This record gives sequence, structure tokens and C-alpha cells, in this order.
Amino acid sequence: MKRWILLVFCTTVAMAIHAQKRLNISDFFDGKDIDKSSVTETFIQGDQLKPYHLTSFHSVKFNTSEKERDYLEKDFYGYMMRNAVKTAGGKSNCEMESRSGHLYYAIVEVKPSSPFDQRFISYQCSTTPRGTCDITLVCLEGHVSLQDLRKMFKKK
Repeated sequence: MKRWILLVFCTTVAMAIHAQKRLNISDFFDGKDIDKSSVTETFIQGDQLKPYHLTSFHSVKFNTSEKERDYLEKDFYGYMMRNAVKTAGGKSNCEMESRSGHLYYAIVEVKPSSPFDQRFISYQCSTTPRGTCDITLVCLEGHVSLQDLRKMFKKK
């Protein structure tokens, strides 16, 4: 009986830990939380990315309501809090900009899928004249730093 109780307890704890580790933001990359007909998705791997020192580039762009934007923004902040890579000073390695009380732009270094690469998640949101929001999420992986990305994508 004690073994049975211990097994149920361990299973419950394992499920709770797994649920907390769930990366909700990945649902947007997988198209689970948005209408797939409105999504423009780009996925690149391989030689095309070598000049940028990247191993993969995955972006999704879609138009959404302000309510859905608020949900994604909250989800993005939660993801960032759980997965952001900390600098030596204990701060998250990120850049963020807000406009009108909402997240407008962010790029955050998050825990990589491989110990040999860095991973960055980028978020950009702009409001359209129709009152909807154009959102772009980008996941970049490779041998690159936040400073390298700033130089590569610097506006000219």
C-alpha cells in the first residue's frame, strides 16, 4: 500500500513539474493557438544561415485581435521569466521596448536546445489602422550573441 501511495505521489509531482516546464510560446510556433490560415511561417536550416552563424531560423507572422495580443504578451513574459538566460549580474539577457503600455519589441536569450548553441526569441507587435495587431515571433539558434544580432539586423 505504501508503494502505491508513493507511486501516485511521485507521478503527481512529475506531472506538476512537467506542466510548469511547458513552453506555451511554442504553441504559437506550432500554430496551435492561432488561425493557421492567417499565419506566414518561415523555417530555414543549413548552409543559407552559415554567414550569420545561425543553425536555424523559425518565424511566424500573423494578424490578431487586441485580446489575443494581450494573451500572447502575457504568455511571452511568462516564457521569458522561466527560460531567460541570466547574465553575470543576474539580469536577463534581453532587450525590450513598450509602447502605449504594451510590449512592442523584445529579443530574449533563452535556454538553448543544445549546449553548443544560443537561442533567442524575438517578439514584435504593431497595431494596424483597423485596430488589429500584426505580430511576428522569431526563434534564432546558433553560435551568436545578442550583440552579434544587433549588428546583423541593424537598421540602415
